[in-house]
Amino acid sequence: MGEIFGLVIVRPLGLILLAIFKAVGSYGLAVILFALAVKLICIPLAIKGKKSMLAMTSLNAELQQLQKKYANNRVKLNEEMQKLYDKHGVNPMSGCLPQFIPLPIMMGLYYAVQQPLKFMMGFSDDVINQLGTLVGVNMESAGYYAEISIAEKLGDMFTQNGGVWPDSVTAITSAAQSGELLNIDFSFLGLNLAQTPSITNPSIIWIIPILSGATAFLSSYVMQKMQGTQNSAAAGQMKMLNIMMPLMSLYFGFILPGAIGIYWIFNNIFACVQEIILTKYLRGKKERKEAEETARVEADKEAKRAAHKAAQIEQTEKARAAAAASEAGKEKAAKKKKGAK
Repeated sequence: MGEIFGLVIVRPLGLILLAIFKAVGSYGLAVILFALAVKLICIPLAIKGKKSMLAMTSLNAELQQLQKKYANNRVKLNEEMQKLYDKHGVNPMSGCLPQFIPLPIMMGLYYAVQQPLKFMMGFSDDVINQLGTLVGVNMESAGYYAEISIAEKLGDMFTQNGGVWPDSVTAITSAAQSGELLNIDFSFLGLNLAQTPSITNPSIIWIIPILSGATAFLSSYVMQKMQGTQNSAAAGQMKMLNIMMPLMSLYFGFILPGAIGIYWIFNNIFACVQEIILTKYLRGKKERKEAEETARVEADKEAKRAAHKAAQIEQTEKARAAAAASEAGKEKAAKKKKGAK
């Protein structure tokens, strides 16, 4: 992992996760609230993406006509589709952006979970190595999850020492120029969130990847239903998404620590809720705007019809008055002529 990614993405995420953990005192709940916080922060982008998707849906009829008209001319079809997008101010890619935002966040959270001593507590590699030696964890043989093993063993020492850190631990951490040692309990609802589910070793923690795949399918399904009528290309892409996302979530659930799976599960659940609320709100707002515009157009038409009718009545009255005046003039002329005789 690059130092820039660690400094710019992982460390801030680790600090946010740490702050939530300090506030609630539960590592699993902290991960869930972290997922909620990410959703709330990304709402402006989600609204923009949803508006674009609704605008795309409203163009489906015209897009289908273009697809039929230029079925044998792919270049011309793309040109005409782009003209249609430009005409209505629609960017077909803006609706996809919010779908990719969770990926770098999930990667950052993965490293924050994988290396809690470095990215959550802020200890240097030297201090981490000393702590590993103290608790008997070989950094090389432990591999990617050495820091999780160290954090777990330190937690055991904390508990066994009556809820305070042993002098051997404070001698290392107090000498460090930075970092704050905390007791992290990775257990959550009977699951060890520091553990990676093993596909070859069935256990209760399998519930995490299974729920991860199930909620990913639910998220894709809800998105498809909220999207409404789609053109053939978009419908095909959505069907592919309904298959790929659950399979990817299931796969990642078996190769990543349980904390990542918990994050992904609740990210999917929050995505469903967000999709339903935003779609109903924005669609209702759009329908109200269209109804107001329709009412305004009808009112203008009615005003023009009334004005036209009033003008016709005025012309008729003028014609009648002119005819009456003419008739009166004729009668006056006839009387005058008769009197002259």
